[in-house]
Amino acid sequence: MPETPRLSRRRLLRLTAALPFGALLVACGGDGDAAPAGDAAEAKKQPPAPTSTPEPPFVVAAGEQKRLLLPGTPSETPAYVFGTGLPGKVVMALGGVHGNEPGGWQAAEQLADRFRPVQGAFIIIPRANKLAITDFVRTTDQLGDLNRLYPGAQDGLPMAQMAYSIVDLVREFHVAVLVDMHESWAFYKDRSQNGTAFLGQTVATYPAEPGMTLGRNVVDAVNGRILGAQEEFTYREFPSGRLPNPTSAAPNDTSGNPQAAVSGGSQSSLGLPRYIENLTVLLVEMGQQQLLSRRVALHVDVFQEVARRSGIVSA
Repeated sequence: MPETPRLSRRRLLRLTAALPFGALLVACGGDGDAAPAGDAAEAKKQPPAPTSTPEPPFVVAAGEQKRLLLPGTPSETPAYVFGTGLPGKVVMALGGVHGNEPGGWQAAEQLADRFRPVQGAFIIIPRANKLAITDFVRTTDQLGDLNRLYPGAQDGLPMAQMAYSIVDLVREFHVAVLVDMHESWAFYKDRSQNGTAFLGQTVATYPAEPGMTLGRNVVDAVNGRILGAQEEFTYREFPSGRLPNPTSAAPNDTSGNPQAAVSGGSQSSLGLPRYIENLTVLLVEMGQQQLLSRRVALHVDVFQEVARRSGIVSA
């Protein structure tokens, strides 16, 4: 039998270099896990795995809208919506919840006339309880106390219906921050007892973030511009023991409060974060020992600080 010629090392290297790469893999055994060419072609035909598309940001169209709350009723009142057409937070101001607290509703009217956002949107209800404002009373039994009737009811007292309409508006426009403007008879710093009559010069929030940080920062900033120590604000975290757990109840669950079931609700605006996710509420109280013009100016200053920190106007 003729002897098979042996290849020198140099000749073997030359032959290897001349082979295609794929042939070399086959000759050497290749990758045991490599897919056949037909399988690779089939894989290319398969559609790519779907990827989630992020939800576009909520944007309020540029321009002014006027909404009527409780239209066709004696309590009908306007809500103004000022949109920019640009992404950003939506901030709401609420005035006139109590008719004998003129600093709040007069400040709200000034903001409606003069304040405009540069991004996001601004919503304002200057006279939430216009009948009480006309009579210059806190409210009446027939109307109900708006700031004790959230989240409201469609068929409750007039102010329970107003609370329901406000909550609907907050949800529709994805409101991020609500500023509720009030007045109190006496300064919080001068209180000799607890009670709603001793809340002047305070900013209160629901005990959850980001509201607590926003409230503290607003108080610090406004106090830095105040010359008289008596006018300085105190930050109040609304006592958690007086509010249900934020996730403990459905929006209209009044099973534990028979009177609330009749009237439409039992919470102040500070309780709204319990029903509306990602909502911050600041309840601002001015002491009525100050001149009305000063109370109005401070309300406006507090709101504008909130607007700056929410990014709807320039810092």
